[in-house]
Parts: sequence; structure tokens; C-alpha cells
Amino acid sequence: MGSISAVYSTLGELIQRYRYERSMTQAKLAELTRINRGSISKIENGDIKRPDYATIQPIISVLNVPLREVIDALSLTDHRSDTWFGLLHNSTSSGDYSLSAEIASYLLASRNEESEVLLGKLFQIVQEISNNNELKLSLLNIVITYARSHGIQRFVARGTLHKYLIERDDFSKMEATYQTGHYVLHYVEFLSREEKATLYYKLGVHAYNLGLYNECIELCKNAVIQEDVESSFSAYSTLAICSSYFELEQYDMAEKYMKTFSLFSFPFVQENVDYWTAKLNEKKGNIELAVSQFQQCLDIPSYKLNVVNSLLRLYRVNKDINSAAKLIQNEQEYLIQSEDNPIFISGRAHYFLNKGKYLIDSSKENEAVEHFIMSAKLFFRLNETKKIYECLELIFRHMKNVKDDDGMINNKMEKLFEDLKK
Repeated sequence: MGSISAVYSTLGELIQRYRYERSMTQAKLAELTRINRGSISKIENGDIKRPDYATIQPIISVLNVPLREVIDALSLTDHRSDTWFGLLHNSTSSGDYSLSAEIASYLLASRNEESEVLLGKLFQIVQEISNNNELKLSLLNIVITYARSHGIQRFVARGTLHKYLIERDDFSKMEATYQTGHYVLHYVEFLSREEKATLYYKLGVHAYNLGLYNECIELCKNAVIQEDVESSFSAYSTLAICSSYFELEQYDMAEKYMKTFSLFSFPFVQENVDYWTAKLNEKKGNIELAVSQFQQCLDIPSYKLNVVNSLLRLYRVNKDINSAAKLIQNEQEYLIQSEDNPIFISGRAHYFLNKGKYLIDSSKENEAVEHFIMSAKLFFRLNETKKIYECLELIFRHMKNVKDDDGMINNKMEKLFEDLKK
């Protein structure tokens, strides 16, 4: 059977055409759909102009009517919102994101419910979608555009917040997505207390990963204000404040917030306290104590690579090449973490840099330069310009001692510079 190409003007005509093409009687269609034959006849004749979704769905399913054609027919009539909601649910599994967005637009144009009610229901559908960020973003853009044009600030705020929470996971666009999150702050008064805490904390961690430590402190302090005293968000926000003060070399403030953090009763607290205690002792010059404490932290999965980097740095200060060598022998344990987020990328970048320095101390210039190249490429992904320059300086300083008969290192250098020019 060929596809239907005739022009139609109503849903009833569309159903009738597909029924004729399939040589199906109204009685047979009624039997297959369990829809009253009289209702089918009235839909085809136009006596029922706005059938509900419960009636439409089995008919178009049995006749295998393309959803696109159903939407085109329905768009000619002012249908109830529940019909569009049903079709939107139907469309989310089709993979046609533009069609879902179009249905969402028709849904918001429905006249039988208030705009805020419709936005709330559409927003609920978005939250129920799993493992399909492209579709969620498409629908969120509809929510944001409609809410902004109708002056419904609460949904401008909620839509933009949830758009940011999705886009922030694209670590190749960290600076751009940070600006998206920062924009939500203009609408923060329209968010719930829970949403405010989420925004402040997530944006605070984002700021930390971009090296914006003062902004991280300000944002995470706001997160603590919004949260319950004993919530995990409050705990993590306090830890982020501690970490930021540490990076700003304000060690007294870092220690103050670490002590505050230590008062929380969550399972993850003690391992973080142990790690940051070691970090602070290192900065106080208590090197041997710090080494001992870091060694005890090697069993902390979330900090393992950071602990290794700290130990490699301290072993180098102590000229303890043997201990560094033993640590590097087990590197597969540290590099096995495959999470592609800024924390783990940074951990690997610092590891290759520290290992390269160890290899220089061991007179293994070829391997060292290769590790500096690997480190520079990872720092480039994080846009850490100063660390890239440190790697390049080490590469050029030691290239004169490199034996590159097969040109392999030179090729890696050329590839690195190609990446840096992008």
C-alpha cells in the first residue's frame, strides 16, 4: 500500500483516509480499538471535533497513523490540554525532538487551563524524562521562552536552573555554562528554598573548578544559609569553602571551616577531615607528619589520586626516590578511575606532571618529556594556562637530553601544539 498523500483538513478526515487505505470498516476499527463505532463515525464526520486522547490514541495506533500527520490535523482545532499532554508523552520515545517541542508549544497555547498550570505540568514531564538530555533541553527552552514572554518569572527561573544543571556536565564548556548558571542568580527570588540551595552549591563547586575561589566561598555560604544545619548540602558546601580558602592560601580560615565541617555526622566526613588535615600540616611545614597522614589516606577512594600527588611532591622534597618509585609502581590503582570530570582530569594531569619530575630525577628524560606532554594536554582540557606553561617550560628545558631517533616524541609535540591552537 502506498502512503497517503491527499490533503486533509480535520482529524476525522485523516482517520477515514487511513481506514480506507487499510480496507478497514468502522465496525472492524471499533472492534480492534474498543472504541464505540458511533464515536468513530462522529469523529470521521466531524460531529466530534475535539475527541480526547484516550479516544484518539488507540485509533491512530491501530491505523498506524504517523504522529506528525496527527499533529498537523489537530493543530487546526483548539484541542484540550490533556490531548496535547498525551501526545507529548507519546512523542518522547520517537526521537523526533522538534516534534516534541512543537507539541509542547501547542500544549501551552491550550485555552482550557491557566498558563502557570500548563507550565507546571510541562515542567513535570521534563523532570520525568530520563537518559535524554537533548529532549529535556529542547522542552526546557520552550518553557523558558514561553514563561519569559508571558512574564511568569518563576518558570523562567526554574527552567533556566534545570537547563544549567544539565549543561554543566559538559566539561568542554565550563566557562560558558558557568555564565548560564550565574544568570539564574537574577531570578533566585523566584526559586524554592531547596532550588536556591541546589543552585548556590552547584554553582559554587563550578566556580571552584574554574579557580574562582572567592566566588565559590560566597556562593557556598549562601547554600549553607538556605539549607538545614545538618543537611549533606551544608556539609559539602562547608567543605568547598574550606578548600577554597586553602587554594587562596588563607590557611587559618581553611582550618576554621575544616573544624566546622568535622562536626557533621555523615560517613564521608572523617575521610575528608583526614585528607585536609594532612594538607594543612604540609603547609605548616610539618612534612614528616603530613607524609605519615597522607600514607594513611591512600585507602580513601575519592582522594586516592590527590593523595598520591601530594606524596610524590613531598617525596621529591625529601629526595626520597625509592618511596616515589614504589608509589608509581602501583599507578594502575590510581589511574583506574575513569570519571570524566574536572576533578579526575586535574588529578591525572598533576600525576603525569609529578611523575615526569620523578623521571627527570631518575635521568629518564625521554619518558619524562612524554609525561609532560600528556599532562599539558589534560591541563588544556581544563583551560589551566599556568599549568600548561609549566609543562611546556619543562619540555623545552629537557628536550636537549632527549633521544628521539624515531621522531615519536617530536610527533607528539606537534600534536600537542595542534591541540593548543584550537
